Amino acid sequence: MNGDQTPQESWQPIPLPLKLLSVVMVLWAVGSAMHLPNLFKSGLPLLGTFVYGRTAFLVALFFDFIEPGVFLYTLWNRRPWATNWAFFNIGLFILNGTVALFIVSDQLGLTQILGPNLVSMVMLAVIFWKQTYFVEAD
Repeated sequence: MNGDQTPQESWQPIPLPLKLLSVVMVLWAVGSAMHLPNLFKSGLPLLGTFVYGRTAFLVALFFDFIEPGVFLYTLWNRRPWATNWAFFNIGLFILNGTVALFIVSDQLGLTQILGPNLVSMVMLAVIFWKQTYFVEAD
């Protein structure tokens, strides 16, 4: 490798806000993993209804593990489609929370709905702000 070549895949060129976002995503996944046993009984909202058991587990698996995992992979590898992936999936999470706010907030409470929605909006804002990191990968 020449001295003037820099690797595309590494932690170093990632902007600090995206590094912090990565840490938040990992901490979110850890918190979700600790809550997984409760999902079978308490359930979670999915577009206006409550789902329980295996369905709740699969929804949490997608939103809290698969979606952030794919985004972190695309972040590390500077995939130009990373922002589209994040906008769609985090946007879907926000839509789900917004629907829950109007339909099932009496069962969950405002804090349990607004908290994750606000964090997700901040995540989207950071990704939008730093989207040139992914565009420059082309």
